[in-house]
Amino acid sequence: MLFQSTVPTIFNKMGLSLYSADTTARKSEHSKRLNFYHDAQLEYLDAQLKELFSQPEKMLRVELNIVKKVINSLAQTYTQPPVRTIEGTPRDKKIYSQIVEDSRLDLKLKQCSRYTKLLKSLLVRVTWRSGHCDLDIITGNLLDIETGDTPEDLRLVLICDYGSSDKIENVEYSLWSPATWQRLNYKGDVIDSEPNPYNILPFVPLFDYPPISNNFWIPGGDDLISQQESINVKLVDLLHLIYFQSFGVGYIKDGLSPEQRDGAPLGLGPGSLVELSGKDSEIGFVSQKAEINAVVSAIDKLLKWCCVCQGLSASAVSTDPSEASGVSKIWDSVELAEMRVEDKILWSGYERQVFDLIRTVHNTHSSDKLSESAKLKVNFADPARPTVSPLDEAQAYSEYYKMGVYSAVDVIMQKDKDLRSREEALAKLKLIKSETEQLSPIQPPVNRDVKLERI
Repeated sequence: MLFQSTVPTIFNKMGLSLYSADTTARKSEHSKRLNFYHDAQLEYLDAQLKELFSQPEKMLRVELNIVKKVINSLAQTYTQPPVRTIEGTPRDKKIYSQIVEDSRLDLKLKQCSRYTKLLKSLLVRVTWRSGHCDLDIITGNLLDIETGDTPEDLRLVLICDYGSSDKIENVEYSLWSPATWQRLNYKGDVIDSEPNPYNILPFVPLFDYPPISNNFWIPGGDDLISQQESINVKLVDLLHLIYFQSFGVGYIKDGLSPEQRDGAPLGLGPGSLVELSGKDSEIGFVSQKAEINAVVSAIDKLLKWCCVCQGLSASAVSTDPSEASGVSKIWDSVELAEMRVEDKILWSGYERQVFDLIRTVHNTHSSDKLSESAKLKVNFADPARPTVSPLDEAQAYSEYYKMGVYSAVDVIMQKDKDLRSREEALAKLKLIKSETEQLSPIQPPVNRDVKLERI
């Protein structure tokens, strides 16, 4: 449900500025994209059919969710849960491990990564709920934001709650500033107010790519939605053709005219007779010769063009096993490698921002606090790399070592992307060696004077 926005009135009433992009149209578009992703496309398809056909109610409706397929294929950063390492005390590690479990952090951030591919901009909020930290994903159809000099500099956040009914009187807003939290009614009147206990906005802005202007709502994604709409219309067209081609149409050539039949309708069935006149008279059935293969080919091209335009291989939507294996999979990995590297860099920063905010919220409400010196390091899986067994990988590193072109420092820097210098890598190797020596079992002294004899 989407009411005519009262947000501009609220912001004007409070003497606040509002970006021109934060309009009802933008909220409607974000709502549409979410509906498309979550298999709720038929309402939009009905509107298209009404514009294209005189009797749309007679058309068979169908949707094929290419939006979800493309978005999930692009959002590969959280294909596997990342390895998060806390540099801090054992108590810090235990506390954070419990927070990750209680908040279902892996699932929440995985959904965030998909929504940023879909919507391009959104917020994640760290909140305190049921005695532990939790994360809320807040999308653009519910948001209005005022920022400072950059999109990342949040100044005010207004979140809309439409309630459970269609009445605009039930709409409420939450207005967050670094100093206060306020609950407003649909007119913008303050009905509740509290100091902000964190003294900062408990939100982390997430973007699909670094913003290129001072606008929080970055562009992109319109092409995928328009392609989805075109595919749905062609699928309806295909079913329409198949439906009518499945039935034959009876005909009589040179039979009795309607006047000769006194206007009686023609009928054909077991035991019935039809009188034919003339030597060229004929009775039979014919089927329409619709170009079904041409329509199927057009849909196939639309699907593949959609994937290619989004940076995916055409084999991602192929039902032909030969197209979805072998070289095509390798090329798919190569084509997406650069995009995935950029995503990993972007989300490493977001992970650290979320961690810092989790610490602030947790320490505000809990007596079991995370230390201020604790830091987060995160390593993401690399789905773009070809699958190699650990034994083969170790053997390859060993050969490089023998050739004198690799050292243990080079190997650990490839395995741990958070190591930004050779000095850090060397320090990490020394720590591993120290831990290994401490954990190695103590070997008893060997008496070399004792000779063993076979009995």
